[in-house]
Amino acid sequence: MDDVPIARFRRHVPDFLKYALSHGGRSIAQVEQDSARQIPGDGPQLRYRDMQVWHRRTHLIEHLAQEMKISARYWGPGRKSADFYNIVDQEIAKLRNKGVIVDWNGAGRAGIFRLASQDQAVARPAMGLGDAQHAPPAHDAEGDALKRTFISILTKGRKDNTYKFALARALLEHCRDTPYGGGGSSAYNVPYSWLAGRFLEYYWHQECRFRIKQDFKTKSTPKVIQAIRGVFAGGRHAGFDRVDEDSKERARQKILKTVFGHAKSKTSLVVPKFQKVMSGNYAQEKKVFYDYDDDSKMIRLRPEAFEFFKNNNGILSMAVLAEWAKFLERINGSLPRLVAKIEQDEAKKGSLAEFKKTYLAHTDHCFYCRGRLEDRHIHVDHFLPWSYIFEDEAWNLVLACQQCNLKKSDSLPQEDWQHELIRRNSKYRGRIPVLERSIRIIDTRLGWKREIQNHYTNCYEYGFGVVKMP
Repeated sequence: MDDVPIARFRRHVPDFLKYALSHGGRSIAQVEQDSARQIPGDGPQLRYRDMQVWHRRTHLIEHLAQEMKISARYWGPGRKSADFYNIVDQEIAKLRNKGVIVDWNGAGRAGIFRLASQDQAVARPAMGLGDAQHAPPAHDAEGDALKRTFISILTKGRKDNTYKFALARALLEHCRDTPYGGGGSSAYNVPYSWLAGRFLEYYWHQECRFRIKQDFKTKSTPKVIQAIRGVFAGGRHAGFDRVDEDSKERARQKILKTVFGHAKSKTSLVVPKFQKVMSGNYAQEKKVFYDYDDDSKMIRLRPEAFEFFKNNNGILSMAVLAEWAKFLERINGSLPRLVAKIEQDEAKKGSLAEFKKTYLAHTDHCFYCRGRLEDRHIHVDHFLPWSYIFEDEAWNLVLACQQCNLKKSDSLPQEDWQHELIRRNSKYRGRIPVLERSIRIIDTRLGWKREIQNHYTNCYEYGFGVVKMP
């Protein structure tokens, strides 16, 4: 029995839980007497004072393990993981959600559990776990259904902008970073205010750093972008972590109001729509992942959805990023490295020391002003701004003096300079292997020179400023 995977026993846990709750524990009256303190409960609960309850989650789980004849190495002091505890927590949450298990008071006092009905008779499960040792794992039909619905939302659901991808990403991050509920419900509650903060960070990077267009409309802008532009207008920013907290809070509040407002006032733009799944030519709402309460400004994840998101987080996150990038490609054309820009919000430039050493072997003059380079003031510049190109490729790197590099900064030089870059690359590609390899990467059907010209044009159209050089 010790070698059977704990997950194999999962399907037996609900029946043994109901059996344990009807045949073990103590009454509230006994708990109060033993602890010499009163345990408050709301009015309707008072009639259950003599009903058996479990006052400690840990005691309930350990009793359950013994009833199921689970080896102590899975739940005892020397266990190497909390898998069994997590499985029981999830099943408790599901039974609570279905109204089979009830908390002692209406406020949801975690850790005190009882069956919903004191007249509910539960027999010991007939199937022993020894029978399951050689049985194949049960097919996860519920998980398959959730997966189909989630993928359908990403790939087939109606989308005017990218909000659904952002909400999916946020929910996955919440489930990834939140411990299992432990019998309480807090793990399943996702406040709109927290979602607004995640939306701010996702879209701040895409707008303020990469200027990625979010929808096809030309006469209107998504509310989240309006909120970010309203607070962060006027120039580009070095990084989200360097933005002052007051500005972040003002933007969060705007997003909370305009994106996550009340559905009845037509300002809640994503929470109700996320679960609308295409069925033929019509979209039908299927609340398979969460319920929501606009008055409390809260999403309430279903326990089975929390479990699904947590257990499949990696592959679902990859699907979200891939579909988000595919959607943006249709809007933004040839904007390079979209997935990296969505996923790696805080990606940093790599070391350019080797490029500097390589190019100095062939020239000692600034690419822009042609002045002689001094050892302590030699910079490696991204001709097309790194915020646009998002990579360190030799074809786009030039040596510059400190004054020219600081002047150009995160902008484009005037259009004539792209021809100078093409001449430089043509001259040295046969002498510098890393430059030759880099050029081959962009040598598409139209040719690498046209590719550089297209990149320059796209970069300009995405709003990068032009600085007269030198």
